[in-house]
Amino acid sequence: MTENQNPETVTLTIDGEEVTVPKGTTILQAAREKGTTVPHYCYHDGLSSPAMCRLCLVEVEGAPKLMPSCVTQVADGQVVHTDSEKARRMRTGVLEFYLVNHPLDCPICDQSGECHLQNYVHEEGRDHGRSREPKRVFGRDDFGGDVLFYGDRCVMCTRCVRFMTELEQKPLLTVVERGNRSVIDTFFERGLEEASWAGNVVDICPVGALVSKDFLYKARAWDLDRTPSICPNCSQGCAIELHSRDNLVQRLKPRFNPEVNGHWMCDFGRARYEGINRSDRLEAPVLRGALGQGATGWSEALSALTEALKGAEGGVQAVVSAGASNEDLGALRALMDALGGGEMVYRSVRVDDEDPLP
Repeated sequence: MTENQNPETVTLTIDGEEVTVPKGTTILQAAREKGTTVPHYCYHDGLSSPAMCRLCLVEVEGAPKLMPSCVTQVADGQVVHTDSEKARRMRTGVLEFYLVNHPLDCPICDQSGECHLQNYVHEEGRDHGRSREPKRVFGRDDFGGDVLFYGDRCVMCTRCVRFMTELEQKPLLTVVERGNRSVIDTFFERGLEEASWAGNVVDICPVGALVSKDFLYKARAWDLDRTPSICPNCSQGCAIELHSRDNLVQRLKPRFNPEVNGHWMCDFGRARYEGINRSDRLEAPVLRGALGQGATGWSEALSALTEALKGAEGGVQAVVSAGASNEDLGALRALMDALGGGEMVYRSVRVDDEDPLP
């Protein structure tokens, strides 16, 4: 291995390939830099790392046992094996334990097609489990808001609990009971009604334990088209992704943007997409003439607007959709200023104040 001359970086070897990363980087993050995904459940980039799922264990030369890659920081000269026989055997065993109580809900589960457990078991799991004991049964629980909880599917990664405590700063979810009876629950039947960001617990759930009531049984993940966009429901402009099927938006998901919304989006913006699907939504300029009104092209519409403004007396006002983007609203504001500074009028559920995370 070449000697690292930069005190702010660390050079190590992962699966036979040298990697140089900033000091303080974990093995899991360093492996991701080189294109290797280490299976994991409890770890999430936007949350703390409890190192409890035991799925991200890797072999580090010189260490007496397998190390959790999500919390083990890299060191100069370190040699890591993420895909050694020892590491693979451990992951296969851990996955087998996860399946002891996990139901075979894949044909009806909303997470199917984007489920980490499904993917990991397909790649590294056993062909069949050896457990013959009856599976635990929790049934379905309404957590309030847009969130349903299927306790049978939960792998106890506690991402949802940590999100509500660390990001939302409203500890409305917790772990009750102990051992194999552990289950996620809410406090005093309060549920998630008072939360403003609760929909994110559905996004970060690695299995189908937490699902959206609005999206339930709507579509399969592999049938959805994904389009990057910007949320128009407040001035923050969160980066989002539209998931559509048959040219109809089925749900909205946050799109990672470290400068704006990170990994998250609020429930207000998440729930307001139905206007996009309205059949009476205007898709082209409309002109009213002697024969009534009808769709036309932009050049004809702008020419007609110019002629109408020439003969206008007094100030000019514009009625605008509050669902327009910040850029569209800004462009219209500039146009109105050029025409004498007229008013812009809108009525909508668009909020004037952002709802940032604490």
